[in-house]
Order: sequence, then C-alpha cells, then structure tokens
Amino acid sequence: MMENHRHVSHRASIRLRPFADGDRSLLFSLRRDTALQSLLLTVPAATDDAALHAWIERRQHEKGGAFLIIEDQASGKAAGYVQITQVHHRNATGYGGIVLAEGARGIGLGRAALTELGFHASQVLGLRKLMAEIDVDNIASIGLHLSLGYREVGSLEAHFTDADGLTHDVMLFERRLEGK
Repeated sequence: MMENHRHVSHRASIRLRPFADGDRSLLFSLRRDTALQSLLLTVPAATDDAALHAWIERRQHEKGGAFLIIEDQASGKAAGYVQITQVHHRNATGYGGIVLAEGARGIGLGRAALTELGFHASQVLGLRKLMAEIDVDNIASIGLHLSLGYREVGSLEAHFTDADGLTHDVMLFERRLEGK
C-alpha cells in the first residue's frame, strides 16, 4: 500500500538523518516559536537552553521511537525534523509528526519527509501503522497527510489547550504501512 504514495523525486530532495550538534540552533528556534508549537499541539513547559537540551535528549532516546533531522539535499542544511512517538510495540503503531522551518514550507520537503518517515517506521521500527493528531485549523498539514494516504478516523473536541488557555478541536488520522 505504501508504494502508491512514494515518488523517487521526493527521495532525492531530502535526507532523514540523526541529530548533530550543529542542528541545535534550528531546533531551539522551532521549539521556542510558540505559535508554531501550538499549531503542532505542543506547549513546552520551558524553553531555556537547559530544557531544550533535555528535550533533544529525550526525543533521541525514546524507546522504539524516532527523532530525525530533515536535511534539504539541495542546500545540505537542516530544514526541520520528524519524529515517531507513543510507540505501541504489540500493536506496531506510533504517532508521526513533522516540523519544518518557515522557509522550508510549501516546497515539497514535508511531503518527501513524511514519505520517508513512513518507510523508516515500517522498515526500521517494524511498525504497521502511523497515526497523526492535527489541529482542525492546520489545513496544510491535513491536506498533506490526506495526499499521502492517511485517512481521517475521527475528531476530538476541545482536545488541545494552547498556551493562552484556548481549546482546539483535533482530527485523528491513520495510515497503514502494509497491505491489507
């Protein structure tokens, strides 16, 4: 089923790679962008350097998960990151996520990165399904996920409370990583 959504040109545009020390500046700026984090359904408890170093450490060592840098092959620079969290080993499922820097959005890097994340989930982690929770107002992310074979499986009313105390509805998506 995955092969229907894979395009060779996307593989050529990005590379998913492990975190390197030179990525800290980008990751810190992404994590400190409160509007972006809210759109991603996250409110970091703290964003000082020590808290961000600890966050990177946790993401890198989450059992069964993934935390990979999206590198734009054209420039050789980090453009964001993808992650797989909340892995359930028995069910072989996890939640995928993507974060791109502002200048890296809308040029196909997200599509390429999510495509590669699906292959990583299946081939490296042995998962059979990725899920995603997306704010109902994040139209770009919803469209991207749907175009890559995710399907909406439900909605969660007032599911996320942002830094200002406002609640947001969230859509739940899934994508099978194997044939039925």
